[in-house]
Amino acid sequence: MGIAVTESKIKILVIDDDRISRAMVGNALTTYQYDVDLAETVQNALERILKFNYTIILTDKNMPDSQGGDQGGMEILKYAKMHLPATEVIILTAFGSIESAIESLKYGAFDYIAKPLDPKELKEKIERILEYRSFINPKNTISIYRTLHNAILTLMQDQGRPAAEDPHQALKEIDKTIDHFFRAQKEWERVLLIQKEALGKIAVYAEQLKEGGGENSLLRNLLEKIIYEANKRI
Repeated sequence: MGIAVTESKIKILVIDDDRISRAMVGNALTTYQYDVDLAETVQNALERILKFNYTIILTDKNMPDSQGGDQGGMEILKYAKMHLPATEVIILTAFGSIESAIESLKYGAFDYIAKPLDPKELKEKIERILEYRSFINPKNTISIYRTLHNAILTLMQDQGRPAAEDPHQALKEIDKTIDHFFRAQKEWERVLLIQKEALGKIAVYAEQLKEGGGENSLLRNLLEKIIYEANKRI
C-alpha cells in the first residue's frame, strides 16, 4: 500500500501496563521509524495526551482504569474520541474475540490487534490509517471504513462462525476487501483532482483573455460563461 505520508512525522503513543508487551510494541514501532512515546498507566497516558498531538494511540484494552476496574484501554479510547477527533486508536487485547473487537469498534476504535502481537500486522494497520488520512476527505473516509468494518463484524457475530474458523484471519480478509473498495475511490479522487487543476487553469486563461479582449461583447460573454462553468465545477 503506497503511503504519501512521511513516517518520521507520525507520532504514536503506546499504553500498556505490561512492561514486556509495552517494550515489544515500542521497539517494533521504533524499528519502523515512527516517533514513539510509552505510558504504563491511564493517568500517565492522559498527561502525555494533553501535551502532545498524537497521530495514533495504541492501548491495551484490559488494564487498570481510573475507577479501579480493568477497562483502562476503553477509558483511553472514549477520552480520545471525545477530545482528539483527529487521533485514531488501535486496541491491543489478549482476549481477541469477535465480541471484544465489536465493543472496541463500537466506541470508535479504528481497529484492534490480538496479542501476541504480530509486528507486520501492526505496521499494516498503521499504514491503513495513514493511507485513509491521505484521501480528499479523510474524516469521512475513516468513518465509512469504521462503519463497514463494524457492520461486517456484527453480522459475523449474529450469524455465528465455525469453531475451527480463525476470526483474525477472517478480519484480515475483511480489511483487504474494504481496502480494495477504497483504492477504487482513491483513483476517482485522483481524476477529480486532475480535473480541478485543469479547470482552474482554464478559468485563469479565460480571465486573461477577457481582460485583453477589448469591447467584443460576443467574446466577453463566451469567456464569462467559460469562467462561470469552470469555477462551478472546481
